[in-house]
Amino acid sequence: MKLVLLLLAALSAAGQHDTSYRIVREGNDWVRIDGGFLPAGAGLTVIAPGRVNTQGEWRDDVSYIVKRRVRAQSFAAAKALLSAPAVRHSVVSGRAVLSVASQGPRVTAEVELRVPRSLPETAFQVMDGVISAFDLAGAVRVNAKAGSVRMDRISGSLTAQTGGGEIRLGRVAGAIRIQSGGGGISIDGAGSTTVIETAGGEVFVGEAMGPVSAVTGGGNIQIERAFAHVDARTRGGLVEIGRADGQVRANTTGGAIHIRSARGADCDSGSGPIRLDSVSGRLRAATQLGSIVAGISPERVRDSYLNTSAGDITVLLPSNIAVTVQAENEAAGAMARIFSDFPEIRVLRLPSMGTPLAARGAINGGGPVLRLSATGGIIHLKRHE
Repeated sequence: MKLVLLLLAALSAAGQHDTSYRIVREGNDWVRIDGGFLPAGAGLTVIAPGRVNTQGEWRDDVSYIVKRRVRAQSFAAAKALLSAPAVRHSVVSGRAVLSVASQGPRVTAEVELRVPRSLPETAFQVMDGVISAFDLAGAVRVNAKAGSVRMDRISGSLTAQTGGGEIRLGRVAGAIRIQSGGGGISIDGAGSTTVIETAGGEVFVGEAMGPVSAVTGGGNIQIERAFAHVDARTRGGLVEIGRADGQVRANTTGGAIHIRSARGADCDSGSGPIRLDSVSGRLRAATQLGSIVAGISPERVRDSYLNTSAGDITVLLPSNIAVTVQAENEAAGAMARIFSDFPEIRVLRLPSMGTPLAARGAINGGGPVLRLSATGGIIHLKRHE
């Protein structure tokens, strides 16, 4: 590292922007080190075969170090493999471009960048490896054939697409759009609209100031806090929402759904229970296999519908809520049961062949309609203070 710093200091003192290099020994590897500077302009594009690490700083130019590694028996053998120049840089329409060519499977490349944190945009085009960026005020774009992404303290928008790899983000103030061919995605804090899509992997969002759309081909989705609406879909996994200030749409073909708090919910589970701790506004929940537990808030009550084909339905209602209840249980014979803590809810008829057990009633004078439908379980209407 000392050699690299001396190299860059010499280049800076001479006012050079051309690439100089040395070949040194690091452990079992021979490493060619290219270093240089680029003028900062309208943005930066980095094209590399492997790992890229970028750090935003209070500076005026772009500093780069490119390390190419190879294992060889001698210095002469390593020099023969590393002698061809692989680093090119230019300025196109005011934008700096740094390109590192691939030199075959025996040679790996690493790029270290120190850039002005005020760059309007930083773009990465990488074949395979970890792409990381920290402390950037402008927009960031990533296009990777494969590889993981690590970024934090990004003030602008972030767009990332990788053919396969984990994506882990800290705080991003701008809009986020992420797509991965397969890999987990984690975001600590999103300051605007967030769109996530992965062919398979866990999805986690700590806090989202804007709307969130999260889709995974297989894996759990967890969103702790959202200040707007949420759309979460997985082909096989749990959907868990802590608190959402907007409506939540949740869909899983093979897992449970748990929403602690939301202003409206639309939930579908192919085979799993649904639990809604406190939901206001319009509510719709349906599961083919599993029970439903729903706590309904008296705020902004709207028409709602709960349905399960194989499970119980338990609804927790506050004493001051004003709703009209319509409940039907299609379980066979004596297995069809409806229980209510509210005397206003009355069973209309006993079940007979082809006729479901039904109950109707208006609580506190009635209001929006709450429809409940169960095929193979018990319906409970419970008073919840």
